[in-house]
Amino acid sequence: MAKISKKSPRGRPSIEIDNLNQFIIEGIEQADNFLKPEPITHIPNVDIFSTPADVIIEVELPGVRKEDIDVAIVKNTLTLRTLKLECLDDEKVNYVCMERAFGRVFRTIELPCPVDTARIKAVYKNGVLTISIPRVEDKRSCTRKVLIESK
Repeated sequence: MAKISKKSPRGRPSIEIDNLNQFIIEGIEQADNFLKPEPITHIPNVDIFSTPADVIIEVELPGVRKEDIDVAIVKNTLTLRTLKLECLDDEKVNYVCMERAFGRVFRTIELPCPVDTARIKAVYKNGVLTISIPRVEDKRSCTRKVLIESK
C-alpha cells in the first residue's frame, strides 16, 4: 500500500478537507430526504394454498384499481406492490370515523415449492387478486444413480 504524505505541498494553498467533507455530507443528507420513498402503509391479507398442479395465492385488495397492481416473481419470491387511493378528494369532508387504510401496499411471499414462472396467471375480481402458478417437480431432490467412468 502506498503511503500518502500528510504535509501539504509547498507553493499550493491548503484546502480545508474537513469543511469540504462536511459540505458533501450535508448535501447528501438533504438529498436523501427527497429520495426517500413514501412509507408502506398497508400489508394486505393473503391466503396461500396448493393443489397437486398449482400454488394459488389470493390477496385482498379492495378499492385498488387493476391498472395500479404490480406483481413480479424472482426465483422463489413473489412481490406485490400497489397504491390504494382515497375515494374522496373533496377537502370539505369532515371524517367522523376513518378505519380504512390508504397509501402504498407491499407484500413479499416466499413460494413453498418450485414453480413454473413462465406460466403464472393472475385474475383480479371483486377486490381479490388470485394468482395461479403451476408447480414443477423439484429435480434436485430426486435420487439418481451416477455412473462412474474409468479412464
